Amino acid sequence: MTFEARLTKPQQVDEFALRLTRQLAKREKLLIQRNLDMHCDDQGNLYIRLDKQQAFRGALDLSDEDPIRVKLKFSRLSGEVRELMNKFLESD
Repeated sequence: MTFEARLTKPQQVDEFALRLTRQLAKREKLLIQRNLDMHCDDQGNLYIRLDKQQAFRGALDLSDEDPIRVKLKFSRLSGEVRELMNKFLESD
């Protein structure tokens, strides 16, 4: 079963991003930053795969096994994309 959601309203996007950065453990954010090439593309998309079972329990951990796939689009109009991604991952 596949479920897809697209957030387009700025307030929804901000709330989701804030919640994601607060709940994602620092070690997980550092892992993404160290392997940023594996998690992003040239179009400004950041891809994160979260453990579905842990998310159900309220914890966000990275996982490749039956994951929840999250795609975040960073606008090039806001600045250099990789710099924006790193700033996003460093925020709490």
